[in-house]
Amino acid sequence: MKSAKNTSIMISYNRLITRACFTGSLLFSLPSAHAAEANDPISMMEKQIHALQTQLNAMKQKQAAEARHVRTELAHQRELIEANPYAARSHLLGPSSRLASTIATAPLTSQSNDPFGFGYNQPLAPARTASTPYGELTAIPPAHPDLYTPLRRGQLQIGGIRLTLGGYLEAAGIWRSRNNAADIASAFNAIPWGNQPGHYMSEYHQSERQSRLAALIEGMISKKIEADAYVETDFQGSGSASNSRQSSSYVLRARVFYGELKNHDDGWYLLGGQNWSLITLFNKGMFARDEQTPMVIEAQYVPGFNWTRNTQVRLVKTFGRQERYAAGLSIESPSAVPGGTSPCTGSNGCTTTDRLTGTNINNPSTYYTTDPAPDVIAKVAADPGWGHYELTGIMRFFRDRTSTAGNGSNHTSIAGGGGGGMVLPLINKKLYFQASGLVGTGLGRYGSTSMADYTYGPHGTIAPLPEANLLLGLYGTPTKALKLYAYGGAETILHRKAFNDNGTPYGYGNRNYNMSGCNTELSTLCAASSNIRTVAQATAGFWYTAAKGDYGTMLVGGQYSHTYIQAFSGIGGKPQTDADMIFMSLRYQPFN
Repeated sequence: MKSAKNTSIMISYNRLITRACFTGSLLFSLPSAHAAEANDPISMMEKQIHALQTQLNAMKQKQAAEARHVRTELAHQRELIEANPYAARSHLLGPSSRLASTIATAPLTSQSNDPFGFGYNQPLAPARTASTPYGELTAIPPAHPDLYTPLRRGQLQIGGIRLTLGGYLEAAGIWRSRNNAADIASAFNAIPWGNQPGHYMSEYHQSERQSRLAALIEGMISKKIEADAYVETDFQGSGSASNSRQSSSYVLRARVFYGELKNHDDGWYLLGGQNWSLITLFNKGMFARDEQTPMVIEAQYVPGFNWTRNTQVRLVKTFGRQERYAAGLSIESPSAVPGGTSPCTGSNGCTTTDRLTGTNINNPSTYYTTDPAPDVIAKVAADPGWGHYELTGIMRFFRDRTSTAGNGSNHTSIAGGGGGGMVLPLINKKLYFQASGLVGTGLGRYGSTSMADYTYGPHGTIAPLPEANLLLGLYGTPTKALKLYAYGGAETILHRKAFNDNGTPYGYGNRNYNMSGCNTELSTLCAASSNIRTVAQATAGFWYTAAKGDYGTMLVGGQYSHTYIQAFSGIGGKPQTDADMIFMSLRYQPFN
């Protein structure tokens, strides 16, 4: 009816304008004596036009008032649903409610019998996860939540704060052809060599330690700024009393823990806390919880996958109404991985200090390197419409001190590099391809293998190692319930950093290191483990949705991987080792 009225008004308005133009042209053609008489018809038409404009403005005001009323009513309905979704259903759909009469006349389809999403046939909407393959497998809360929709499963409303629960319970089984003495996370750089007894023994374990608890807390602190806090924890920490003999008393650890301020209107995002490094490949954009993590059961992921989870301060700016382009800068907590041998060992009156044992609340059974400044990571990302693309740069700072009796000096070295990645939908929603890589110096920390970042030059100074990482992957969903994946990745130190001093070899990958006993059990003549050159892996697996309903989702997964390791050649040859691994997983996601 409103549309018909508006059309009628516009037709009348156009007719008046046409009549005015015709009359004006007629009057100009008359003698000047009759000009005064023409003022009356013009005045009448002006009054009519003014009246129509007044009527149109009144209709606009009435329409705006009705729109405000509808928004107010919907906001009230939302508050009722958030306070008590089960009781709100009967209130909203009571016999006298406008919503009930609307639903009664609304056409229902087999696809959706709840056109308004207010719980007509179900009290809570289905849960949502992050829009990544990994997010679906681990029930990570979405990166783009909507605070103004009815509650979903796994959500609670506390005043203006919305709480979203996530995570899963897992029972996993692990078999390895070489005994790595590891749990769900393999130590790729510690697979036994032929001189170690573990090389000749397989291992089998069962584990629940990757089970994960997650919670997202979010709310609006102003009309434009949203705040959220996210915590994710699992049981892959080890305390001093942890063991697998009688009661496996492993402990919770801080996996992800951060707060974030988000301004969607202006495209600014500020994050602080422990999260995946900005260097990690994203599935889309550059939003937290949208990381493109491999779909594997293995908790150490795949060699070639670039990542850390550490404390950081991150600023991201998006561009465009659809936020298809983004630029980010992250200042992240440093921690270097030393490798090789320094000429300043203390026995020759010179000592190199580049790490200290943890004290106070730090772990006293490991070391902390003496890094002078944070790692700086910059990234740009684009989602132009087909695929996701990234370019990344990183700068790192290393420091050590060489000391002699009564004297010493500090040495600082700058390292870094760059890389990129992409995610391509080869067959939309059926098959995807991903690739990512990184090349530069001092980048070992950012690969899943944790290879050395640097070694030592003459006089004990730091010498960053040249390195490269690469990961390729294919994954897809041939059926709604089945996900398949395959990855191939490698991490390598591109060339040696070594020297000899008075006939003694130093550095990393020195040709004079003895490798002659790497295939002889119990031999001590094998320097391979501290001079690894390449770690490569091929892996494939599946995830099957065995059950999905109101009380959660049950997933069954399986994975096979083959890992190959090669050391730099030395006296006695170029040693290598490998390992086959099989993982099985049963996951229950109560909130998804």
